[in-house]
Amino acid sequence: MPEPASTALPPCRATLDVTPAGDRMNVTVRGELDLGSRRLLPELHDALALSGSGVDLRLDAVGFCDCSGLGVLLDLRTRALDQGRTVTVRSCGAAVGRLLDLTDTRKLFEDTLHRPGRPADPPPGAAASLTSTAAARSSWPAAS
Repeated sequence: MPEPASTALPPCRATLDVTPAGDRMNVTVRGELDLGSRRLLPELHDALALSGSGVDLRLDAVGFCDCSGLGVLLDLRTRALDQGRTVTVRSCGAAVGRLLDLTDTRKLFEDTLHRPGRPADPPPGAAASLTSTAAARSSWPAAS
């Protein structure tokens, strides 16, 4: 039986490419992340299930992302945490970066354990911690 018109999702304007990378899955998303992107959740959940430790998202080619698109990312993150896995945003364009900054959710998708160049032990002192945090943030694309 088809869904009633009032609850039917709009078409999805995004595509996924999923490739294994060791014990993680690389997921490249292209297009728009909006209400219709909820249709991607089964594929995203499958990628998570096939991974050993989680999913790395590459969102450079996402030209539009609204709060519904962020909801999809947060849904995937919640499922990953429930399974003892992680979801990281390895790269993103301006649309996703701005939304992550405005909603203060960027830190939820950072991978502090596997970032290249991260020191094994945090430096002592508040000033050094601020420098370390600033250096980690500088590896993210700037929001515009």
